[in-house]
Amino acid sequence: MKSKRQQYIINRVAEDSNMTIELLACELNVSEMTVRRDLKELESKEQIIRTSNSILLKDSFLNEVPFVKKQLVNIEEKRLIAKKAMQFIKPYETILLDAGTTTLEICKLLKNEDFTVRIITNDIKAAAELIDSHHEVIILGGTVQQNIGSMYGAQTIDVLNNIRVNVSFVGTQAMTLDDGIFAPTIEKAKVKRLMMKCGQAAYLVVDSSKMKHTSFAKISDFSDFNAIITDDLIDKNELEKLASHTTII
Repeated sequence: MKSKRQQYIINRVAEDSNMTIELLACELNVSEMTVRRDLKELESKEQIIRTSNSILLKDSFLNEVPFVKKQLVNIEEKRLIAKKAMQFIKPYETILLDAGTTTLEICKLLKNEDFTVRIITNDIKAAAELIDSHHEVIILGGTVQQNIGSMYGAQTIDVLNNIRVNVSFVGTQAMTLDDGIFAPTIEKAKVKRLMMKCGQAAYLVVDSSKMKHTSFAKISDFSDFNAIITDDLIDKNELEKLASHTTII
């Protein structure tokens, strides 16, 4: 499967900066041409950089990525995570959805459910997705971040300080096994921490492409969540280490 093969390539390049096309082809049991096509696609997604004699991760220290780029990365994995998340959403409850492409996939599933919930979000794209649904949708106030669609600022924080929900689904753009999860700004990290605090239960929804990356501001440790909902592409050893911190779904 191409997505698993490409995730393997990313993991191997992260482990070994001297990785070659020939070795990748051998380990994956595919042709060098197949590896070259995968590398070209990963480069177009800005996940790697190819030089004349090296394959490098684009950046292990992540800045904010525009929505139009994020929505193209690991889309099938994000849909799988959304399906898993649905088991924790009960009729007539109030849920909080963090801004992000994975939580947007949750919205797409909720839109077609027969039961009703109250949905609170800081994502204008998520709210727009649900505009014709039968759910009650509350969008947090604040300033809209350009090219991203999330809301932030004093108004956002004020509302989060004064609400409680049944379940919070929080995303992240970067995480490491040793240090936890990160956001690109201190303000975003604070918003996400408040989202976790709002929920009687809090779940981290994150795809495997976020592993082995860090960013500017720490949000929390893995143990602060009831569980991590992720895909099947995380390395087995990394999965076991994550499971020592919290439940993996």
